Amino acid sequence: MKHCFGKRICALLAFALSLTVLFSAMGETNLYLGGADKNSAEYKLFTQNHPELTVDTETNIYLSTDEIISAFLTGEFPFDTFVMTSSSFDLKRMFSKEYCSPLSSSAVLTEKLSEMYEPIQRLLTHDGNIYGAPFHCYVGYYTYCPDAWAEAGLTAEDVPTSFVEYLDFLEAWAERIRDNPEDEISVSNAFDSEQYGEHSYISYLVDRLITNHIMQCNYAGEPLRFDTPLFRELLERCQSIGTDLYLYEPEQKADLALFEDLYGMRELKHLVPLRLTSDQPVLIKATLYTAFLNVRSQHQALATEYLEDCVTCTAPEFGAYLYRDAEPVEDPEFVRSMEAVQKEIQTLEQRLAASENMEPLERNSLSSQLEQKKKDFEAMAVSEQRYLISENDLNLYRTYGENLYFQPPSIFDPSTEEGQNVKQLRDRFCTGSLTMEQFIGQLDQLAWILEMEDRHF
Repeated sequence: MKHCFGKRICALLAFALSLTVLFSAMGETNLYLGGADKNSAEYKLFTQNHPELTVDTETNIYLSTDEIISAFLTGEFPFDTFVMTSSSFDLKRMFSKEYCSPLSSSAVLTEKLSEMYEPIQRLLTHDGNIYGAPFHCYVGYYTYCPDAWAEAGLTAEDVPTSFVEYLDFLEAWAERIRDNPEDEISVSNAFDSEQYGEHSYISYLVDRLITNHIMQCNYAGEPLRFDTPLFRELLERCQSIGTDLYLYEPEQKADLALFEDLYGMRELKHLVPLRLTSDQPVLIKATLYTAFLNVRSQHQALATEYLEDCVTCTAPEFGAYLYRDAEPVEDPEFVRSMEAVQKEIQTLEQRLAASENMEPLERNSLSSQLEQKKKDFEAMAVSEQRYLISENDLNLYRTYGENLYFQPPSIFDPSTEEGQNVKQLRDRFCTGSLTMEQFIGQLDQLAWILEMEDRHF
C-alpha cells in the first residue's frame, strides 16, 4: 500500500513538474515588435492567431543605421522585428552586415515580393536572398500647377521635360515678368516670407540640380562626379536665373505658384521631370517602409509569421503603390455620400408615386428635384473623387512604377545631420562666399571620400 502511495506521489510530482515547465516555457515566449501598431490589422490578426503569446510593441527608437548597428554590437537591440525606411536607413548595409534575417524560405513573402515593382524587389534583395516585408511606399515629385499654368496662358506643350528645359522655361519666364510683372503668379510660393531674399531662388534651383544629378548617377550605377561640363553649365545657369527671378519677383507671393512639390498618384499627370537631359530616365523619388526580422531573434518562425501578416494585411490604398496588379480603391466616405443621394432619389420617387392629390406646382418641384438628384448621382458615379486610387491613377503610376528611385541616407541630403555641411557649402556658394570652382571641388571631394569609404551618396 505504501509502495502504491509512493508511486502516486511520484506521478503527481512529475505531472506538476511538467506543468511548471510548460507554463514557464509559455511565459518565456515574449515577442517584441518594433514599429508595430496595436490597432493595425496585422497586429490584431497575429495576436488572435496566437493568444498564448505575450506580444509587446514599441515605436522604433533608432533614427539611423549607425544607431541600430551600435545597439546590435552592444547587445541592446531588443526587437524581434523592426521597421526601417529606405530614406533614413542604409538597407543594403544592414543586409551585408547580417543584422537582418533572410526571408527567402517564406513562400508568402517570396510570392508577395515577386508581385511588386522591380525597384522594390531590387532594394530588398541581397546575395540572392530577400529581406523584409514592405507595407507602404511614399512617392514625391515636382509638378506644375494647372491653375497657375492656365492663368499664365501656358499649355501642355510648355511643360519642361528635363532640367535643361526647365531652366530654359525659367529663363523665358524671367524675361516675361521683367517686361510684364505678374501680381498673382510666382515660380514658387514655398519660401518662408521672412527668409525670402536675393539668394532664395539660387538655393532653390541648386538644391534641385544636386538632388537630380545624384539620383541619375546612383540609378545608372555611375561614380558621382560634379566636375562635368554639363553640371558646370547647369550650375552657372541656376546662379544666373535664380538672381533674375528674385530681381523681377522681389516679394514673396502667397497666391498661384507655377511649380510645387506633391505626392501620391493622382498628380503624376502634372509631373515635371527634372532629369538633367531628356535622354536620361524619368525617376520618381520614393521612400519604402519595411518590416524586418532581427537575425538574433529567438523566435524566428513566429516573427516571420508576423511579417507575413504585415504584407497580407496591407491596406489596398497602400498596396496600390507596391503591387503591379493593384486594383482601384474606392473612398468609403464618398461611397457613403453616393448611397445617401440614392436614398434621397428613392424618397423623392416614392413621394411622386403617391402624389395623385398633390398640387401641380409642388409635383413639378419634386420632379425637378428628382431630376437634379439623378444628375448628381450620375456625376458622382463617374467622378475620380469616388476613388482613393482610380483606374486612371493606376494606369499612369504603372508607367513610372519600374522607375521608382530609393535614395539611401546621404551626406548630400540637407535634411540629414551630415547633410548640414553640404547645406553650408551650398549657402556659401549661393551668397558668393565660394566660387563655382571651390564649390564643385568640395562637392567632388565629399563624393570621393564616400567612394573610398564604400558608402552611398
